[in-house]
Amino acid sequence: RASGFRVVAFDNRGHGASTKFHDSSDYSLDTMASDAVALMNQLRIDRAHVMGYSMGARISATIAMRHNERVERLVLSGNGWGMVEDAQDWRPVRQALLADSLDQVTDLQGRAFRAFADQTGSDRVALAACIRSVRQLLPVEELRQVENPVLVAVGTLDEIAGSGEKLAETFPNGRYFPIPGRDHMRSVGDKRHVQAVVDFLTA
Repeated sequence: RASGFRVVAFDNRGHGASTKFHDSSDYSLDTMASDAVALMNQLRIDRAHVMGYSMGARISATIAMRHNERVERLVLSGNGWGMVEDAQDWRPVRQALLADSLDQVTDLQGRAFRAFADQTGSDRVALAACIRSVRQLLPVEELRQVENPVLVAVGTLDEIAGSGEKLAETFPNGRYFPIPGRDHMRSVGDKRHVQAVVDFLTA
């Protein structure tokens, strides 16, 4: 906002104050991308820069593929080649979200996600349903057709996202920003990350 942009931030379905669905079929990437476009329609925004982090990056990429006429520049943070080839086993995370207490969770990644869910007072059943569905992989052939300027930003210590550099090379006009010394959970608010995004959007 300090750089002169109007910022619209919203709670995706299953998160924050938005409706909590407990069926994974309610969380397809196409559905969640359509939610964002519907909000743009409601606010009478024809085109916008689109930015998302982690799951939000998957949704943002889907918006760019399915509704490209609505997108100016695209920022995909906290998610790299894992969008295309995901070797990560997310079952421990789902199990952690559904466990009776954090004390029962031994998987380190599962503990991180569960602790965050507890800290934010999230609906853990909704998050478990969501994480099961939004892990669908994106077709690289369609990503290559996204000709918008694209910034991919991934923490150098992020073990979840996959290669940000490889994803950036997929786009005809992609560029990569490594967020120095940050893992998946600590990259979002990193000042260097934020500045890189502002520089990209104002270029």
